[in-house]
Amino acid sequence: MAVFIAGDLRFCQYGVGMVDCANARGQEVTLHDVDSSGGDMTSNAEYIILVVGSYGAYFRLTKDEVDRRFPCIIVYTPDPVPEEDTISFVRKMKEELDLPVLAIAESSPRDVVALKMHPRCMRPMNSNSKDLKLAQRLLEKDAIVKERPQWVEELTLMVETRRKVEVDALSPLGRSFLSNVYFPNKIGYDNLLNYYSYKLP
Repeated sequence: MAVFIAGDLRFCQYGVGMVDCANARGQEVTLHDVDSSGGDMTSNAEYIILVVGSYGAYFRLTKDEVDRRFPCIIVYTPDPVPEEDTISFVRKMKEELDLPVLAIAESSPRDVVALKMHPRCMRPMNSNSKDLKLAQRLLEKDAIVKERPQWVEELTLMVETRRKVEVDALSPLGRSFLSNVYFPNKIGYDNLLNYYSYKLP
């Protein structure tokens, strides 16, 4: 499974030469692309933004050139639950470049699963839905979730309200709210990356 990258990342791909994701924005990259060259990656970024499953969020961040306004690498995976190759790729970036990972995902049980591997405009979640059952199972049986109080609090709220929040819920606040307000305000806090960074399995 390929990921799509925009931002300050360069690596040498076998048979292709130097790939510069700052110039080739939206570059489709696989773990094999990087490994085939020995895996050397370079970047002046300060963090990685991993967008899980929401093309709308990825499109808006790149359209508003967040990767050029802030020292970051934007990585988009279309799979709501990232495959092992994607997880390995992001882990490789995190370890080789020594960067924290900020994950942007929808507030739903499925995306808690994705992050474990990352009341306005909310969509109802039926009490019999798979999402609700998954949330209850994560709260009751998942050791990784239990170690993270913020995740427990969020999942508990989902179960109690039978609602989940989608990234696209920010769009009624303005097309560029995610890029120009929400994201810049969040990264202005010193503890943001510690709060949202997670240890890749």
